[in-house]
Amino acid sequence: MLVPHGEDSVSARLAGLIDRAVRQRIEVKENDGLLYLEPRLMPPFRACFTTRRGGRSIGPFASLNLDPRSGDEPMSVSRNRELVGRLVWDTPSDSADHVLITPMQVHGLRVSGAAEYAGAEPLGPCDGLTLHPVLDRNVAALLLFADCVPIVLAGEVDMAVVHGGWKGIVGGVVGEAGRAMIGPPGFAVIGPSIGPCCFEVGDDVAAIFGARYGQSVVLRNEDGTGFPHVDLWKATTEELLGLGVPGEQIVNPRICTACNSEFFYSYRREGPVTGRHGCVAWAAAA
Repeated sequence: MLVPHGEDSVSARLAGLIDRAVRQRIEVKENDGLLYLEPRLMPPFRACFTTRRGGRSIGPFASLNLDPRSGDEPMSVSRNRELVGRLVWDTPSDSADHVLITPMQVHGLRVSGAAEYAGAEPLGPCDGLTLHPVLDRNVAALLLFADCVPIVLAGEVDMAVVHGGWKGIVGGVVGEAGRAMIGPPGFAVIGPSIGPCCFEVGDDVAAIFGARYGQSVVLRNEDGTGFPHVDLWKATTEELLGLGVPGEQIVNPRICTACNSEFFYSYRREGPVTGRHGCVAWAAAA
């Protein structure tokens, strides 16, 4: 359901973080206590960016941690994933007819069809999944994040969701996702992730990004002191433009996960003992 935004409500604070230029294209919603962001996609495609709020985990994993490999209590993670499954289906996500797929993310370039990946034995590393309304019926993709960039691509035929770590972005995982789709992507969403304000890197990484995207993605202090910062959002946008996605069809709420601990997990801010929020994507039933 849509959340009424009182001036001091949690949902109002989340809505206030969304860049004004795209506030009409992303909604703040709540379901079973879960607070999340949903971009407006063309039917039948849907996607949601979860926050860390509304789950069952405690301590450093509080509260909607979706990562079973995080060291969190397994039953809490299982319950959290069931809650996320109910954003997609009215019945629990572990129903025999419904599959919620989380690939083994490794900051790589492999992109697979969701149902194909679910049927693979053994499951291997994968950082992007495509979804087709027929080929991937009753399947939803859930990718996990704690600063890396979630990217959703949608076209007239199918969609894709991508885990964009810096190595994956500069290595071309966005392009791999676009080429893995059956039809060309015409719309994209960049989800909450570490912003240029907080993504401090070494000179070696800055040089890699500068060489690929130009120096506009590398931010430095005017006096030349301190470490450079890299704008992963701008780099991702350049990758999307290279796929042919029109600039006006690239939606970025510009929400930095490292700046907003109230709503998101951040490896950069919290270290390795933390949870993961998610991007869940699916083709809705007619």
